[in-house]
Amino acid sequence: MNKLFNKPVIVYLAAPFFSQTQINKVELLENALSKNKTVANFFSPMRCQHPESLPKEVEAFTPEWAKATMENDVKEVNKADIIVAIVDFDKQDTDSGTAWELGYAIALEKPTYLIRFEESLATNIMLTERNRAFFTDVKQIEDYNFLESPKIPYSGKYQ
Repeated sequence: MNKLFNKPVIVYLAAPFFSQTQINKVELLENALSKNKTVANFFSPMRCQHPESLPKEVEAFTPEWAKATMENDVKEVNKADIIVAIVDFDKQDTDSGTAWELGYAIALEKPTYLIRFEESLATNIMLTERNRAFFTDVKQIEDYNFLESPKIPYSGKYQ
């Protein structure tokens, strides 16, 4: 198999983190990525809600905070080799921010990898048909070879 990458990859982790359930999923994915030997490092937006470019006194959810946070996330997508995204959103299809990050990455021609924790959910075809691998268990990500990046097709319901 030909290698897609010659060195461990930098990952941008796209996911919602607005509820404890979502935070738990992000933490499971962070743990799996940290154990994967083909991952050099990863950026998790959940861990960077106050970008270094902002003075500490700038409050969250202000226009200044929103612009700096968005620009920081865009910078990190640009730096990443690949995007790994959680596509379920508390019994719904993908979070709009995650969908935006995936669309931006696809426009940059970066490989995308999706994971769905909630088996019964349908996933939008605009996401399923452009990704490199579709995972249904976080253990798959822990063991996946991102250097060779074998295809794992989507096998669920379409939306």
